[in-house]
Amino acid sequence: MAKGESYAKFTSVNPKFDFSFLYPTGWKVREIEAKDYSEVFIAGPRNEADTFTLSLIVSIIPAREKGGAFGTLDEMMADYLAKYESSVNFREISRAWGSFAGVDAVEIEISYTFPLPINNVNAKETPIMERKIIFKKDSQFYELAYTAVAEDYYTYLESFKDAVSTFKFREEREQARVFQPLVTLTPTYAVREKSEEYKTN
Repeated sequence: MAKGESYAKFTSVNPKFDFSFLYPTGWKVREIEAKDYSEVFIAGPRNEADTFTLSLIVSIIPAREKGGAFGTLDEMMADYLAKYESSVNFREISRAWGSFAGVDAVEIEISYTFPLPINNVNAKETPIMERKIIFKKDSQFYELAYTAVAEDYYTYLESFKDAVSTFKFREEREQARVFQPLVTLTPTYAVREKSEEYKTN
């Protein structure tokens, strides 16, 4: 956990958001449902120039078999990069393939510049960094994303790592409810039944 940080736990009564994770206390949470996706949007601190709010977002996108546009992680990744490759100073910093929540996943980190404040004649090109994990589970894609201005990115990166490390699906928590005694167990010894005694008349 990030040193000195206190955390709140995200849970929801909405069955679409069938997971939980920890996020910094005081960050603002919104649940959003749209036609093509659902997401948990968590707004963190504003940057020093007060032009950008860092965010931690968990998005749920239906896969092709549920009417979505994409069927594989490669397709999701290609679409994600296509949205940013034309951005000023775009750079793919790193990419890694592995597993998350028991399924295949890809993690990517990018940077680019964006004029801030938005729609302002005095906007300045501001460096932005973003880190995202994408995986597919039960005919849905999940994205865990963290975005911040470059000057704040590493300051709050641990909070994103904590959210990722504590992310759990509800079914995993239920499966884990196996009885485990809280008392100190007494050693178990084999008990031999007393043999019957036979007497002769």
